[in-house]
Amino acid sequence: MHHPSPHPSRAEASGESLLSPPEDTTDASGDVIIDGVAASPGIAIGPVYLLKRESGRVEAERIDPATAAHETERFEKAVSQAERALSSIISVTREKLGEESSAIFEAQQLMLRDDALYKAVVHHIEEQHSSASYAIDQVMTRYRQRLEGSDSPYLRQRSDDLLEVQQRLITYLRRGELLADVPPDTIIISQALTAAEMMLFSRRGILGCGLDYSGPTSHVAIMARALGLPAVVSLHDLSERVETGDMIVLDGIRGRVVLRPSDDTLRIFQKRNRRFQEIRTQQRELAPLPAETTDGVTIDLHANIEIAQETDLLDDHGADGIGLVRTEVLLLLQGSITQPEEVQYKLYRQIVEAAAPRPTTIRVMDLGGDKMLPLARRENNPFLGWRGIRVLLDKPDLLLPQLRALLRCAQHGPVRLLLPMVTTRREVQHVHKLLDRAREELASRHVPFEANLPVGIMVEVPSVALQADVFAEVCDFFSIGSNDLTQYTLAVDRGNDLVADRYSELHPAVLTLIKRTTDAARAAGIPVSVCGEVAGNPMATPILLGLGVDQLSASPIYIPGVKRLIRRIAHAEARSLVRKALDLHDAEDVQRLLTDWFHTHVGHLPLGLDGETLGAHGPQVASS
Repeated sequence: MHHPSPHPSRAEASGESLLSPPEDTTDASGDVIIDGVAASPGIAIGPVYLLKRESGRVEAERIDPATAAHETERFEKAVSQAERALSSIISVTREKLGEESSAIFEAQQLMLRDDALYKAVVHHIEEQHSSASYAIDQVMTRYRQRLEGSDSPYLRQRSDDLLEVQQRLITYLRRGELLADVPPDTIIISQALTAAEMMLFSRRGILGCGLDYSGPTSHVAIMARALGLPAVVSLHDLSERVETGDMIVLDGIRGRVVLRPSDDTLRIFQKRNRRFQEIRTQQRELAPLPAETTDGVTIDLHANIEIAQETDLLDDHGADGIGLVRTEVLLLLQGSITQPEEVQYKLYRQIVEAAAPRPTTIRVMDLGGDKMLPLARRENNPFLGWRGIRVLLDKPDLLLPQLRALLRCAQHGPVRLLLPMVTTRREVQHVHKLLDRAREELASRHVPFEANLPVGIMVEVPSVALQADVFAEVCDFFSIGSNDLTQYTLAVDRGNDLVADRYSELHPAVLTLIKRTTDAARAAGIPVSVCGEVAGNPMATPILLGLGVDQLSASPIYIPGVKRLIRRIAHAEARSLVRKALDLHDAEDVQRLLTDWFHTHVGHLPLGLDGETLGAHGPQVASS
């Protein structure tokens, strides 16, 4: 018997107007539920600490010339406070995430004592008779505008660091140290947080965080996952609706927040939280077992990772390898995507050696769309614009150091190279030419490397799936990015509340494209994986197996749940299920078919990390 979650999602709520954004859900107990996006799994129950942001605007403020020395002292004090804070952040980051992850904060610390910047602020105070806050705002805004207009990608990326330095100094001048105000055992609610603040708050013992803005692939979300803190993002105006001390439930598994929950609701979530902890403990028992169906078909289960420290999770969760390394995230945590070859080589080598002898699939930088694009120009429709492999082929000086680093690190363990957002066969051929050039450059320098590097593509665009047989001729493997493939096939922006309920990876059109891809891969004798969000959803596992997928790659925490289900079903039954699903007309029909199938073949719907039955969409943490 299917027992639905006590709190329906927005898409499940009734009475929504098609002409306005969905409203909050209120259940029978009167609890107000705000849906967001799960960024880091877990459940936090506790009082709010509301982190209010001062207005970013700094008003022009004149001072008495006789007080200029005092204002300069205030500036120096703020710089010293920022230095101490960043030193603490660097120390915590090195301790929890490793030496390399502190680079972004070290760059900001250097900016604080940049001689030209410092003198320019002091000069503005003394000559323009400005307050320290206004002098910082004027000088650093002018410097940032110069960086943003630079031809150098590296300098443009430094603009973001300078903005954080600017905001930090002004915050100290306005109201002193931020960290000292945050008590332990609270849930931080704010419009946004920086990665630095997340690091420091973790040291204070916070329970989790909920943010109005940000996304599941942002720096702060990555930090939350690495630190094991529950987090929900994209909560719209939550920070305007709560006060410090309000009791809330933050559900990082389902991606929602319950405001001022009733006693009954608290008991429900306390039980779910205990179940979450129990399930995580039980997962270790599954780790050494193979993901083998009852009729003897083995499926490889790989992990998607964002930082090197996540390789520690491979053994705990029973991963057979790494199915996706997001190098754009890895590099931006060093402070810039334009890292030298040597820095990249050391980063990738650390991951490859930790995974070996298991394989590691490393995706070259995937920039644009909803991801950070520090090289960016403004685009009206970034999802159909300059992104993925298009950026890298237009900027070979960005791609070549990465290719050389990957060829070198492939000596230390099996490595596969993955290309994002491919739309034409010519793009794949162009990358092969650049790989030849990278090999020649390494050979001319007498640098050791592994010449044979398997190259695969992300199947994210319907045209690629439709021509999968053509692409199979120039690829060593396929990796299906179900998030984008679904979005492009159904013309639905999943991040848009007005249409998010129309997004479903189980739509027959999406399943047909996946089937076309797996058929072409099998005919060509190459493997095919799914690395999108659906790969971590046990509810979709029978469908994916029946479609002929060889490998599933998901966030490590979801691997045991998928493995548990694979070991309970027969591959032949999954194939029979898919034959029926492909004849249906819409996602709702497939969902009904799948629900009936589970009751017949498993006895119940699969359980999520909180012990609750999963719906059609399963886990929400983005995986591609």
